[in-house]
Amino acid sequence: MALGWGIVGTGFAADRLVGPGIDADPESNIVAVVSRDGGRAREFAEKHGARRAYTRYEDLLADPGVDVVYIATPNAHHAQQAIAAAEAGKHILCDKPIATNPEDAARVVQTAHANGVKLGTNFQTRHFAPVEEINRVLQAGEIGDVLVVQAESSAGASPPKGWRTDAGLAGMGTVNNIGVHPLDLIRYLVGSEVSEVAAMTDAGHRDELETLALVLLRFDKGALAYVNANQKVPFFQPDIELYGTSGTILGRNCTRPGFDSQVIVRTAEGERTIESNTRDGFHRAVAAFSRALLEDREPNASGEDGLRSVEVVEAIRKSARSGAIVQVETRALV
Repeated sequence: MALGWGIVGTGFAADRLVGPGIDADPESNIVAVVSRDGGRAREFAEKHGARRAYTRYEDLLADPGVDVVYIATPNAHHAQQAIAAAEAGKHILCDKPIATNPEDAARVVQTAHANGVKLGTNFQTRHFAPVEEINRVLQAGEIGDVLVVQAESSAGASPPKGWRTDAGLAGMGTVNNIGVHPLDLIRYLVGSEVSEVAAMTDAGHRDELETLALVLLRFDKGALAYVNANQKVPFFQPDIELYGTSGTILGRNCTRPGFDSQVIVRTAEGERTIESNTRDGFHRAVAAFSRALLEDREPNASGEDGLRSVEVVEAIRKSARSGAIVQVETRALV
């Protein structure tokens, strides 16, 4: 039996990225959508074949046909909406970040656990085909222990627009828009938690939204990493490179959607190249989340992954504002 999805928010991500992924998944159907603008809700419902269009979130949560809620609203609304969905007994796929501060993020995760629902964070980069190739190489031990990772992710010279220019709604600028993806990706591939960060942004030490962030990270198993996340440079390299004790992996065009990609593996045995692309990442992410629900297992990425991301972002914010190296405060979950 297919999962019934309720969509919260009718913006670009829901309409052009995740919505088509749900439409393409044989295990999923969009059955309802909610927007404060009734016309937008009806237009979205007609486009994606949803049977019901609501203007009140409470009505969508009361819909017995909705099994899972996808939250695609401004960042500051995520925590409250996710908590309400969990309390209504709905599974949740939440766009990143799951909250704009660690305390609210922890409450989201705890509420989902308490109500026995699955909570996923929409870190679709984990599901890009070349990333899965990189992970297979790492899991096979081909490059040994990872020592250093460097990654860049950019939308080009495309500054934030709309609600993303409102600090109260966005939380942070490019870090929350784009940077959380390579930050989560490195944590996922290294299999280790971030222990401390040092960050600089184009906002300097001012409490303003950034469009360029450079971040150094130390992981608790010893690896070091560097991330360049920006919406400022016109010609960028959406690459990731991992240096290990016995080899290197270069992932070209692997950190942003819509690219032809290469995974180049270099070891003492020689070099090989795996051709791939990041064009169906959102479809793959939706399918993976649906399978996790149907098989009753934790989604990849989970709510706890979303919490760890918010904790890292909070440390980045503190470091960028103060100029200090900041320890990441990790919250225990009961």
